[in-house]
Amino acid sequence: MRLQISSRLKKYILIIFNINKVYRVLLFVFVSALLISQLALTLPAGRAVLTNTDNFEGIYKNGENQPSTLAEITLTLVDAQPCPDIEILQNGQPIAIFYEEKIKVTVSDNSVLEIDGRRVNKPFSVVVSDIPSNIDIENIANIAQVNSDISLIGRIFVK
Repeated sequence: MRLQISSRLKKYILIIFNINKVYRVLLFVFVSALLISQLALTLPAGRAVLTNTDNFEGIYKNGENQPSTLAEITLTLVDAQPCPDIEILQNGQPIAIFYEEKIKVTVSDNSVLEIDGRRVNKPFSVVVSDIPSNIDIENIANIAQVNSDISLIGRIFVK
């Protein structure tokens, strides 16, 4: 006993198989484009073509034709004992901890410097005691008062 399939049903089955082939090809093309774009974003030249977020994030670039611009400032802890609960943040990321009363911090160009004292119960201050001549600080607070919060020191521009 043979099952007979009508000619209309045969046409629908052929169309469905053709659509599946098209979907497979489109899936292959889009996945390939995604992988190539992700690979391009790992290279500085490709990232410069595909996106401009590096201009707005305040991270320093280190390349052959773009030397990194770094500088050191000195911060002094006042009214508190040095402890690992007091952190120095650059662009929201911890870069140093107050293990001593006076600490030198290396900062990059176009970055925001803050003091994180959220884990300290007593209020304290941090004094910017040494600023080299190659640093401009926008809205600088020479003394940052910290009361169990994050206090802004300022935005740093290295000449």
